[in-house]
Amino acid sequence: MAYPTDWKGSYYDGQSVVPQHVTITVTAVGLRLHFASHTTTTWNYHELRQTQGRYSGEEVRFERGTGVGETLVIPSPKILLAIHEHGGLDAKHFHHPATRRTRVYWTVLAALTSLPIVYAIFTWGIPSLAQPITAAIPISWEIQLGQFVQQEVTAGKSVCQNQKLIHAVESILTTMTNSIDQLPYQFQVTVVDSPIVNAMAAPGGYILVFRGLLQDTASPEEFAGVLAHEIQHVLLRHTMHLIVRHVSMAFVVAALSGDASGMVAYALQAAQTLQTLSYSRDAEDQADEQGFQLLQRSRINPEGMITFFAKLGKEQPANDLLRYISTHPTTQDRLAHLKSLLPPVSTTYRAFPFQSKWSDITTYCE
Repeated sequence: MAYPTDWKGSYYDGQSVVPQHVTITVTAVGLRLHFASHTTTTWNYHELRQTQGRYSGEEVRFERGTGVGETLVIPSPKILLAIHEHGGLDAKHFHHPATRRTRVYWTVLAALTSLPIVYAIFTWGIPSLAQPITAAIPISWEIQLGQFVQQEVTAGKSVCQNQKLIHAVESILTTMTNSIDQLPYQFQVTVVDSPIVNAMAAPGGYILVFRGLLQDTASPEEFAGVLAHEIQHVLLRHTMHLIVRHVSMAFVVAALSGDASGMVAYALQAAQTLQTLSYSRDAEDQADEQGFQLLQRSRINPEGMITFFAKLGKEQPANDLLRYISTHPTTQDRLAHLKSLLPPVSTTYRAFPFQSKWSDITTYCE
């Protein structure tokens, strides 16, 4: 099958948070970018890193350069097929979507036809298999699970209903989600009336923030930094990956088949997993970097993420133990990496003109 050579995408120059819409032509040696200014440039395949687009539903992202370099985002994953068709050997290091379905089919077949082997695999080999299994789980099933997880975590607890607080939180959330192309989830933030300093990303776009963490943020930009980090855990499916690695095989089989019966029991197991286990360091680094980039695309000052994580990293009194640190480790290396992502030139960011001061808004839940 012949695939078209021209595609639409967005180009980020690594300095400005505003994307430029470009037409991309797939050639034998690289991607030729056509800008609205009628200028063109070519990105050779050997210069590019593919950082997204390996799993179903993801947009394709290419990066060039070090640090916050140039970025190219293409909504259609079929561009990868065109690159492999026209690019030759220089494009072999990019993901080939044709292998995706075969890998998933073999994983499902192994799980359903050989229980003893599956048991051994899930006991010793689950870290390597969790990623393709997660990719095979239907989004609709993940969203249902997230809804039940939210209900399970908030059961017996008060949820903040103050309209000024809800408006402020939704305003920050909407600002960020509006800058995401092809959003697969309808994100929802619930503020739980609890002094715990914690936040949690449940599957399917459900984010829970506890009052203690909200009140520890000194500005809407710091709160946006937390939300951006948790949003990326959901978009990158880190949450589902963590659950798949640590729950029973019955859960995995039901998830792969899309069986929603017994979802409540699975939600209890998933909620316990999310509250007691932590993400891998690679997952944390990904959520940091892409959350940071999400803030920049949304024209929200990303220094809020740095200042809040730095605050959590400071020593706290024994009676004010920060649970968020245990699941989101704050280290000097992590903070140094985030600071290295700051743009080298001064940037103008948006302000949040709330009717009340942020310090007042964070108390409305009490």
